[in-house]
Amino acid sequence: MTDTHSNNQQLSKLMQKAKLGMPFTDFEETVMHRIHRETSFEQILSRDRKLSFLFFGLGTIFGLIINFILQSSQYTFPNISPETTLLIFQLGFVLIVLLYLDKYLRLMKKRKKQQQPA
Repeated sequence: MTDTHSNNQQLSKLMQKAKLGMPFTDFEETVMHRIHRETSFEQILSRDRKLSFLFFGLGTIFGLIINFILQSSQYTFPNISPETTLLIFQLGFVLIVLLYLDKYLRLMKKRKKQQQPA
C-alpha cells in the first residue's frame, strides 16, 4: 500500500511539472478571433468566386450579342472593313474567355490542394 501511495505522489509531482501554462493571458481569445476571421474570409472568398462566375457568364452573353450585331450589321469604323472589325472583336473575346478560364482552373487547383489533408 505504501508503494502505491508513493507511486501516486510521484505521479502527482510529475503531472504538476508537466502542466502547460498559457503563453499569455488572452491566448484563447486571440486564437478564437483568428479562427473567426479565417472563417469570415472564406465566406467572402466564396461569395466573390460566385459573383465572378456570374459576371463572367453575363459578359459572355453580352459578348455573343455584340458578335451577332457585328455580323449582321455593316457598321464600319474609319478605314476598317466590317470583316476586320468582327475578326478583331472575336479574337479579343476568345482571348478574354481563355484567360478567365485559365485563372479559374488555377484557382480550383489551388483550392483542391488546400483542402487535401497533409
